[in-house]
Amino acid sequence: MVRKTIYDFLEALMANNSKEWMDANRSWYNESKEAIIEFFDPILTELKDFDPRIVQPNARKSLNRINNNLMFHPERPTYKDHFSVVFGYGKGYADFYVGLGAYENDIAGGLWHPPSEKIKKIRTEIDYEGDRLREIVEAPEFKKHFVFYREDALKTTPKGYDKDHEHIDLLRLKTVAAFRQVSREEVFSDEFAVMVVDGYKTLVPMLDFINVAIQEE
Repeated sequence: MVRKTIYDFLEALMANNSKEWMDANRSWYNESKEAIIEFFDPILTELKDFDPRIVQPNARKSLNRINNNLMFHPERPTYKDHFSVVFGYGKGYADFYVGLGAYENDIAGGLWHPPSEKIKKIRTEIDYEGDRLREIVEAPEFKKHFVFYREDALKTTPKGYDKDHEHIDLLRLKTVAAFRQVSREEVFSDEFAVMVVDGYKTLVPMLDFINVAIQEE
């Protein structure tokens, strides 16, 4: 079970978001980080039994840095408001994500804001195999738990495609991903680990669709 200290730490960090506070509370940070690793290690083992393609050897290697990248986004606070782990098939591919945050918790997967060459490849795959992607994201089990992300879709028709294309809504996507928001009570429940594993299994067909499209020839 996820321990309450993780959220206590994140809430305190958000109220004191500075390197000075972090340095003074480094042991608390390390305790929270170890709690994340301890929780996700057995989950990763189960996921790798199901899908040996996952490249992360353990949860420690799956844990994202809590520092924000201030070089490219100097307006952001020094630290993120969440811990997150990522499981997948290597850098640049669509992957599976779990975030536990001071304000929200997410189970998600996909490829967020890919560069133009990748979104072009995905659109090519949709042009030929759009029925398959639609079947995946409109499956009852998928829709029961996940929201297919459409918020940043193009308002216009992508270059090279007809506005009357049967999959024009999918071709307009700039992000191909899905997410599920989870309450803190659900995170604390005995069922959360099962929820994560089941979420991965539900999202794998979508991840595979994306990764087949963008893989190097």
